[in-house]
Amino acid sequence: MGKVYVPHRVVIRDASGKIVSDEEFDDFGAAKPAFDSKEALPGMEVAIQHGARVIFKKFR
Repeated sequence: MGKVYVPHRVVIRDASGKIVSDEEFDDFGAAKPAFDSKEALPGMEVAIQHGARVIFKKFR
């Protein structure tokens, strides 16, 4: 079985866990600056993911 392409994503969730923003990037190098520039609002969570795997997250 070969490798499957999975995009890196910057995902923002509200306090109930619902996704309010989901941006896809071709690689980690493109996704990390976008993640760094996002500020988590009170009760929200910002995560950088590779598919469903969470790499980093920040929240308030």
